[in-house]
Amino acid sequence: MRKHGTDVLMRIRTDMEKIFSGMNCLLVNVGVFSSVSGEDLGISANLSPHEILSEFRSLDTEIVFYGLGAEDFASTSDFGDMITKNGHSVTDNRAYVRTKANAGGCVVLSSELSDMDIFHQDVFSVTPVSASLDLKAVANYVSNFNGEAVFTELGNLIVSSKSGRRE
Repeated sequence: MRKHGTDVLMRIRTDMEKIFSGMNCLLVNVGVFSSVSGEDLGISANLSPHEILSEFRSLDTEIVFYGLGAEDFASTSDFGDMITKNGHSVTDNRAYVRTKANAGGCVVLSSELSDMDIFHQDVFSVTPVSASLDLKAVANYVSNFNGEAVFTELGNLIVSSKSGRRE
């Protein structure tokens, strides 16, 4: 039984790496950051959120921060001008986000029930541990983290997959 569980986890990780290596856009609902993270991923080799913003651009991958309060998030969070400096976007335009998701090659990170329709599109969906059960039920991946920690976890998984690095 233990061997079978290991095989399943390896297959899931391999599938995620394939998806992440071919993606070109990460859609992040800023509502994710309203939950306090307070967790440390416990892996010293992880990139910080600031490094993730830079690394994504060097890997030709855009991050779109969206949702209610997105502009406020961009101007008041510690991400500051790192978002625009690295060519990423901030929007509260749901039609733009849906269009990006429909274009393919996107991963979406959200904790908002209002994004259920996006989770049902052809995207790989991720939600933090604090999300509602309804959203967790349709997400492709449920993180064990909240807030900035879930963004850091996902960002590091994507960077690792896209750059071919192994942990």
